Amino acid sequence: MKVSLIITTYNWESALRLSLKSVLKQTQLPLDVVVADDGSRPSTQALIDEMREQFPCKLKHVWQEDKGFRAGKIRNRAFAVCEGEYIIQIDGDIIMHPRFIEDHMKEARKGYFLSGGRVKLKEGVSADFEKAGEYKLSFFSKGIRRRINVLRCPLLTPFFYNYKKGRMYGRGCNMSFWKEDLWAVNGYDEAFVGYGFEDFDLPARLNSYGIQRRFIKFKAIEYHIYHNEHSTKHDMSVNESIYNRNNENKLIRCQYGIDQYLEQGNNSCKEEKGFK
Repeated sequence: MKVSLIITTYNWESALRLSLKSVLKQTQLPLDVVVADDGSRPSTQALIDEMREQFPCKLKHVWQEDKGFRAGKIRNRAFAVCEGEYIIQIDGDIIMHPRFIEDHMKEARKGYFLSGGRVKLKEGVSADFEKAGEYKLSFFSKGIRRRINVLRCPLLTPFFYNYKKGRMYGRGCNMSFWKEDLWAVNGYDEAFVGYGFEDFDLPARLNSYGIQRRFIKFKAIEYHIYHNEHSTKHDMSVNESIYNRNNENKLIRCQYGIDQYLEQGNNSCKEEKGFK
């Protein structure tokens, strides 16, 4: 199976460095890694150029102008340049367990998309990792919240496949899909403006299409670097109403999605910097 990894980022080079370093430690490398950049400053480009020299797989950089939080749009742009048949999605404040990609690949099944949890790192240890540009993590590491999520126990995973089955939610920091399923629903709905509900809408439309969510607890472990979550949030009432309308209408394919970028994406797969 050929896999692509998408990492969403915005003006946080120290966290992105740790996330990219966790790619280097994977037991199973992706075909390509696409940094989906929602308008970062040039120093992010410099970091990616630096990391590219030591990367064992393709490292691409897809960038768009900073016009506020537009994660869905930049993810769609990133989807368009993915070369793998299966796409794993994380955020740039995520450190992956060495078997993260391997776990997603082993759990991938036709007719399903995957969703996982996260381990939250406390502020102090996050700052230490960022300063050092390195990390060392285990179940016994200090500065961990939700420690139960550190446990990797594949034998238990099947018992949680239907966890929160009544809620078609997903975390954008830990999801994976078959490319053909993303194309069928046209990816993220760019009608969502600003933060909120775009990560709920995509799973709901996949479900309406007949693709079920499978939760992979105790596998695909990831660590979330601390930040003030209020920095990205705002009034989400407009996005909530869009989500509710789409969900009530059992919408499958959104109007504004991946298809806007497919021709451009296919032409730019050879360019390591994506659209920038």
